[in-house]
Amino acid sequence: MNINRVLLIGNLTVQPELVEAGKTKIVNASLAHHQFFENGQEERQEVTTFVEIKIWGVSAENFAKHVRRGQEIFVEGALRQDRWEDDQGNKRSKLYVNVATWQFAQRKNDESATKSPGNGLAKKR
Repeated sequence: MNINRVLLIGNLTVQPELVEAGKTKIVNASLAHHQFFENGQEERQEVTTFVEIKIWGVSAENFAKHVRRGQEIFVEGALRQDRWEDDQGNKRSKLYVNVATWQFAQRKNDESATKSPGNGLAKKR
């Protein structure tokens, strides 16, 4: 059995830009995921991981329309890897989350955060 499911909450690091990819549209973006823990001296530590995401179709259009840099977003999708060869012949690769659904993350002190109008299944690639 193979399982490939990613659930992630993070802050959008860039303003989303909608681009055309053939007959569909796509948003390439990045989320900053913050993880907190205590070290051996009982000091609070933070580790930030930057995760690339791709959103397709109508879901991408809604994402670009409603989401702004810095907003906290919940995404669900699958881990994917692009592989290519650069101009010098070096093999390159990049991991990203291929987003199936997304919504605004609800903060305890933020009553205005609501589910995204773009929430739903995106066109899978």
